[in-house]
Amino acid sequence: MYWDIKKADTYTLYSTLNDVESEFISALNSIDLSANNIIDASKIAFTESVKLALSNCNEAHLKVHKSFVVVTGNILSVSDLEELFVVVPTISEAIDYIYMEELEKKL
Repeated sequence: MYWDIKKADTYTLYSTLNDVESEFISALNSIDLSANNIIDASKIAFTESVKLALSNCNEAHLKVHKSFVVVTGNILSVSDLEELFVVVPTISEAIDYIYMEELEKKL
């Protein structure tokens, strides 16, 4: 298994166990689309292949009306990626983002 998975009431956090790009891209296909998901990609280099895989995963979440947030671990990466998918520098901010989206959905 590639992920360390932590489930909470409103989201599931997927944390990478290593920094192998090919394993990360492959593991994105195993993510449960029925939940709001946070991907901790702070160990991963954001190559074009990784960006494409995350963008595709984001699109899949949008189709089923679920949240998808990527944690970069680096504030500098955020501005480069935010046009492709929701990206934040910390897990704490990702959790806050999910909670805010859930509140908006209930209104």
